Amino acid sequence: MRGSKREIRRGVWELRVSIGRDATSGRYRTISRTVRGSAGAANEALRDLIAEQADVPDEGRKATVATLFDRWLEECERLDLSPTTIRNYRSQIDCRLRPELGALRLTSLTARHLDSLYGQMKSDGLSPKTIRNCHAVLSSALHQAVRWDWVRENVADRAKPPRLHQRQAQAPSVEAVKALVEVAERRDPRLAALLMLGALTGLRRGELCALRWTDVDLEARRLAVSRSVVVVAGGVTEKATKTGHERRVALDQVAALLLEEHWARTRAWAAEADGSLEADSFVFSPELNGSRPFRPDSITALFTAVRRECGLDSVRLHDLRHFTATQLIGANVDVRTVAGRLGHSDPSVTLRVYSHVIEERDQAAAAILGNLFRPAPRLDWEEDPISGRSGASGAIGPLSEGGPSA
Repeated sequence: MRGSKREIRRGVWELRVSIGRDATSGRYRTISRTVRGSAGAANEALRDLIAEQADVPDEGRKATVATLFDRWLEECERLDLSPTTIRNYRSQIDCRLRPELGALRLTSLTARHLDSLYGQMKSDGLSPKTIRNCHAVLSSALHQAVRWDWVRENVADRAKPPRLHQRQAQAPSVEAVKALVEVAERRDPRLAALLMLGALTGLRRGELCALRWTDVDLEARRLAVSRSVVVVAGGVTEKATKTGHERRVALDQVAALLLEEHWARTRAWAAEADGSLEADSFVFSPELNGSRPFRPDSITALFTAVRRECGLDSVRLHDLRHFTATQLIGANVDVRTVAGRLGHSDPSVTLRVYSHVIEERDQAAAAILGNLFRPAPRLDWEEDPISGRSGASGAIGPLSEGGPSA
């Protein structure tokens, strides 16, 4: 493997390494890199570049960034990532990353390419969150390339996406949730029951859609949450929860009564249609016999119509989870319990998302401690017969000008 260098301007060197002839085009392929410094530093960088390319298998040297994207998406499917997650990855790649970076050889990709892309995305008006999402996709794909020995390092680690300021979770008020449930009850009682159960349990949209009556234990007052419904090409499918773990969620008396009434109502609907409700039927279903779940996006569309009628256009369906969390934290429920109820894999996630609520509780905690040492109020004011001054009976008077007496 041969290499060369040339000084394109004072102190700036272009390094080129030949990596052999392309089997398809017959042309010689080269890797180039620009470095700054003295001739000696350029020679050392050239030796490093040659060593890097010597360690890269031929498959990696030939691969473009687009090739990596395709192979990485296949790997995501092999690892059974959520169809929704893979669909989002594919959308970000096809809309924003492939057009700008896809033609580049993977071994030629640098952090500067990524920084330039992020700058262009910002100029196009994209939000920092969108840019960072693209950065996360790139970083994950390049991490896979490192594991396959296609490249020596993940250049995304040296790129600088815009800083993302944590958005405070906005929870609707109790009155807002009640209004949403009341309007939903007039539109569709099934939606009202789903929204109320979501506010009482903190379940995700897909988890609510995936609930079956076999997951409901009214005697023990608890739910088994082990699946989620996601939209895929041609319909919906069930998958594991976001964390991949089953959890048990306790039901209070209100939630238990809600599900009892919903069970009786759905059985009556099925009977009117000359059908029956099976034990493993879906709790929330567009079918009278509960044979299939609601589509999560259909629930969102129904909720959007309800919130518009309530004049609550800023409230999202996901905000019902925020309602659950903020109400529990505000009632001094410990964070680990709240995290378990929400299905967070780690309580640190709950601490990060709801830090502003915890800070408010910290202020209340400070006030509780301060009240322990608050001086007694001076209620009985009277005139001192000797000095003629007014003061509180039994209270500590002001110090004299000379300080405490000896």
